[in-house]
Amino acid sequence: MTKQKGDYIEGRDIMLYVNTGTNDETPTYTATAAATSHSISYSGETKERVTKDTGGGAWSEKRVTKLSVSIKVDAMTVFNADCGYDKLLEIMKSRQPVLLKYGFKEEETGDTYEEGKFVITSLEKTDSAEDDSTYSASFENTGEVTTKKKSA
Repeated sequence: MTKQKGDYIEGRDIMLYVNTGTNDETPTYTATAAATSHSISYSGETKERVTKDTGGGAWSEKRVTKLSVSIKVDAMTVFNADCGYDKLLEIMKSRQPVLLKYGFKEEETGDTYEEGKFVITSLEKTDSAEDDSTYSASFENTGEVTTKKKSA
């Protein structure tokens, strides 16, 4: 269904995709299996400048010197999933960055998404006796994360 200006975006419409292919030039994006929640967070590192000219030294000036992006996924553990806990553990143990895509599950021309290389900084699995097996993974960018538009 085509989205219109002012439409609400439901959380279930957003997905995190991991490149499970062999190269980044032609990625094979696979959705994180049985995801229950995703979050993306942008932050900026600042540098503070205080001079005698800025408000008599009482007020500081700041500028952003670095940007960072972190993504988190919470999911249910699925046996033999194409991109579940086991695949993410394999990627984490390789200590190599992985290409991620964060955006709409059903992309339409003009939709934007975020794409970039990330490292897995944490992977936690919970296996309670009275509940489903779940996992959570956290990713931090390594290099630029770009906003792209789905083309026709």
